[in-house]
Amino acid sequence: MTGLWIVALAASASIVQAIPKNIELHADDWRSKIKNVVVLVEENRSFDTFAGGLTYNRDINGLVNHNYCNSMNASDPAQHDDVCAGPRANDVAPDDPNHSISGVNMQLFSTFHPNEVEVDKNHAAENMRGFVTEQSITFNTLNKTRAAEAINYYTPDQIPVFNNMAENYVLFDRWFASVPGPTNPNRAYLTSGTSHGHGSNDNAFGVYGLPQKSIFQQLSENDITWMNYQNSTTGPGKGFNPDAAFYTWTGTSGKNKTNIAPLTQFYADAKAGKLPQFTYINPECCSYQSFHPPSPISVGEKFIKGIYEAVRNSPQWDSTLFILTFDEHGGFGDHVPPPMNVPAGDDLTHTEKAHDGKNITFDFKRLGVRVPTLLISPWVEKGKVEHKGTNNGGEYNHNSIMKTLNELWGLEDLTPRITYSSTFEHLITNRKRKDTPATLPDPVVPR
Repeated sequence: MTGLWIVALAASASIVQAIPKNIELHADDWRSKIKNVVVLVEENRSFDTFAGGLTYNRDINGLVNHNYCNSMNASDPAQHDDVCAGPRANDVAPDDPNHSISGVNMQLFSTFHPNEVEVDKNHAAENMRGFVTEQSITFNTLNKTRAAEAINYYTPDQIPVFNNMAENYVLFDRWFASVPGPTNPNRAYLTSGTSHGHGSNDNAFGVYGLPQKSIFQQLSENDITWMNYQNSTTGPGKGFNPDAAFYTWTGTSGKNKTNIAPLTQFYADAKAGKLPQFTYINPECCSYQSFHPPSPISVGEKFIKGIYEAVRNSPQWDSTLFILTFDEHGGFGDHVPPPMNVPAGDDLTHTEKAHDGKNITFDFKRLGVRVPTLLISPWVEKGKVEHKGTNNGGEYNHNSIMKTLNELWGLEDLTPRITYSSTFEHLITNRKRKDTPATLPDPVVPR
């Protein structure tokens, strides 16, 4: 067939790249450039605290030119905004901010119990000024310096690895977490388009307890190769399962034994050119390489440097798209209100008790807080800052990954949230760059 792009064998002769079903590939099609997708999901940093201090591009919607302040007590009008964000956040955060759904309500709305009807009608109801108040409540402190760590931000010299990656590739400054809540519900949304009503890091995530179809099952059913490389722990009470191990199917199908591998295997496979079509990476959580407090920022920088250099120097680099994101904001401040009244993954709800002892119920129809996200490939522009999603009518959020994979490989949307999400294939260009750095700067270890 004239012009048909025939997908070749991967660098490893043992891995055959499947031709996407129902898609005719041509040499100028973005799909002809990308054979391998690598996704690394780090932990618990908002856009403003981690990337809001970047200065290489004035278009970045961060904190460098924005005076962002909170009150110690959001319910006291006399206090106004008496704690303001400043540069040089600590390498090790002294506290781990509250990032439960009820705690995030306080951070976004300055109350644990926003009027959801009014919230949907009035976007200004999200004042984004309760992060310091929530920090004060959670840690029972009136120390402004301590509480300000929830909104302080890093400077480029503190995060030279991430800064260099952003300077060389595409930075999204309007990419939202899926859920205004904790890690596992966000990771479930990212990998299946729903958390099946789970709004906390409950036991189900440690026992293959989620029944919905995930991206991992969907890829297997369509003969697309995948691996979940992980440096995590498994089982209830032992930490965090790698994300593929959330799902019942992964255990019953036996894929937990064949498709979940130690992180050391990732480095070996990358070097040998044997990465699968879809690589999903779980860092350790939450002590040293995930950025989740008390993980030092400098150690997290060393980790993402190693992942990047393994991908960049792999024989598969020329056909790879690497996405680096963070699962949620972790309670750290951001000045941009998340979109409201968006499609949930399903009709299930989550109920929990707030600090004031009263219940809140959440329907998953609000996105989470902005998180820093990078699109890395020899096929993307250098130093581009991508703002609001333009494709598909929705916003950029974690399900933009699944939606774009569906476009790449001809897969069906699993949930309404995926259908809603903006895709980013328009950022893939027709020019392969030769100036992508093979190594990144070393992280800065504070003295």
